[in-house]
Amino acid sequence: MEEEDNVASELESPSEMKISSENNSIDKELDRIRLRRTDKNKKFPKTFDDVVLIFGLIAGIVFFGGVALLSSGMLAGDSIILDENLSKTPLDTGGECVDNQGAVSFSIFIENHDDVRVKSKNVFSDKFSVIVVKITNYSDSEQYYEYYKSDLGNVDLSFDLEKEINDGHYSLSAQIYQSSDDSELIVTNKSSFDEVSSLLQKNGDEKIVDLEVSGHSLKISDPEPRECFTMTEFGWWGWALMAAEWAGGRETAMLTGGSAEVPAWWMAFISLGMSIFFLCVQYPLMHRMYHRDIDDILTKKQLFRLIQRTLVKSEENLRIRINFDELKMQERAISIDIIIPYLTTNKTIGEATDIRARLTKDLLEEFSIFGEMRPLQIKSICLDGKNTSDNEFILSSDLSLVLSERSPLSEDYTAFFSGLGANGRLEEEIVSTLDKWFREHNLLDYGSAIIVDEESVLIRVIYTPMMKFSYFLYRKSFIDMQDDLNDFLVSNLDDLLGDRELIVSARNEKATLSDRAVAGRVELGANQDDLVGEAMVAKQAGLTGVLLQNPFMGDILSSVEYVAHSNRSRIDKYGFWGLIVFVWIPFMASGVLVGAMLGLVARMRFRRVLLACLIGGSAASITWAYTAQGIIEFMEKYHAQTFIPFLILLAFVFTFLHLRRNKRRRREELFRESMAFFATSS
Repeated sequence: MEEEDNVASELESPSEMKISSENNSIDKELDRIRLRRTDKNKKFPKTFDDVVLIFGLIAGIVFFGGVALLSSGMLAGDSIILDENLSKTPLDTGGECVDNQGAVSFSIFIENHDDVRVKSKNVFSDKFSVIVVKITNYSDSEQYYEYYKSDLGNVDLSFDLEKEINDGHYSLSAQIYQSSDDSELIVTNKSSFDEVSSLLQKNGDEKIVDLEVSGHSLKISDPEPRECFTMTEFGWWGWALMAAEWAGGRETAMLTGGSAEVPAWWMAFISLGMSIFFLCVQYPLMHRMYHRDIDDILTKKQLFRLIQRTLVKSEENLRIRINFDELKMQERAISIDIIIPYLTTNKTIGEATDIRARLTKDLLEEFSIFGEMRPLQIKSICLDGKNTSDNEFILSSDLSLVLSERSPLSEDYTAFFSGLGANGRLEEEIVSTLDKWFREHNLLDYGSAIIVDEESVLIRVIYTPMMKFSYFLYRKSFIDMQDDLNDFLVSNLDDLLGDRELIVSARNEKATLSDRAVAGRVELGANQDDLVGEAMVAKQAGLTGVLLQNPFMGDILSSVEYVAHSNRSRIDKYGFWGLIVFVWIPFMASGVLVGAMLGLVARMRFRRVLLACLIGGSAASITWAYTAQGIIEFMEKYHAQTFIPFLILLAFVFTFLHLRRNKRRRREELFRESMAFFATSS
């Protein structure tokens, strides 16, 4: 009993927290969770999601490698065997294509509302060519207009129909002529054509299409089937469709491909290939990062207790005293906010920003172990006003705002070297040892301070790497350098230190707060919106961290998280089938990745989420691919084809605005409520 009373007495000291029976129970639960999550007996591949990840990587290599191979022309580049055979099947609703391989052919289409464009194909490239386009009115069979253009090899002719052309039906014919020798030809009209006609001979058959003029609308109808796509053309259209879908969504890609008569089965294949790759690669990674078993999910009490336990260790390392009675936490779906009031001691040598960085680092490391991936925001508050920076509150012990009379530390600490007293020899040796350490690591001394007394030696260094582009290339953390410096000083000054306690603090002047906190992902408030703060996510090691916590993917992931949380009520209500419909129906930002994140948020099993997203994504790709052409044909039927480019542009713009709005809303929700919470301490 006496021993227990002594323990309780120690824990009730100002530097420790009181541990109740409830806390003892929570501590045991936290220890069990930690043990499970730190179990290193894990092989790869071990779980089903590991297998899915491997499949996704293989599928991605095959898919993107195949498209690259096709576009390069290395795989039967000029062959039309694929399109020719599939156009005869129900997969191609556009009908059988025609084989014009090696023969002179023409591409005739409307451009910019009232421009007619005619392009020749498969013309001899080493001879000069002349293209002749004639427009004839069906009613009187009289030649109406003629257009001429000459060039080396294939000719691309574009012209604007005369404004006075009457409504009606016309015949548009195109014929290519080529020089019988190497003579250079310049033909722009009928007279110049007649002058060189003796040197010309026809190449290929004449192409005839129907031209309908109705008001300001033009429509070209080709009675012949479409020309078969070559393997190279499929490759280039694959990249074009991927770019369109990435930038403007699946519907934009389908409308773009449909207007160019790309076969529906190819559009569906490209869209489905992208969906499978991103789903099977990113979903297992997101699952690994965010998923926790039911038993591993921390309650609010467990989370607060974890924060308390972590801060007990932090105050010992930082030589500060945290006021646990005034410790506050705000838990939200998208953030965890903490107010940490503390007192300095005579052994505290870190500035406020350094203390905040170390507190954040310690908390993020624990969050990473326990699988807590919500952004963390902290406000560290110096209660005695002796350790402050421009970004920190200064509060009295009763949390009322006070002013500090302490001047900020200077960047140049050379003055400390001049004040040599009784411990002058030790200080001189420390100065000499620090110089050696700076030279050994190729560092510039940006400011050092030394305080020596009979009980302790306090050393604070601020350094900056002398290497070029150190902000990006210097990867050693301040903790690594701090430990290295401590070992270096002990090995060189052990005899002089005696029984004194060595306290070392090191900071990279070029490092940001997030660098010193070793955060995996950082989000900043926007000054233009009066939002202030830094939200940091625990760092993940390995492949997961590399792929999902880089700045580009981190920005995408944060938006995906927000959309998933915003739509969770739908999935909670409708479950598996609701998730399929969400991915299938073209809601804005409702692709397979958002669907997968929704499944994670809703605590659905991995296989059910994967199956639902595969079904919904496949249905969406196929539906859009085979309806896009119908939409185009419907618009052409009612002479509204001129709106197709506008619709594509509108889809791009709408998607961009929607994503930007989601980003802004998330930032506001993330920081504004945190700012209100932190303001309660003032």
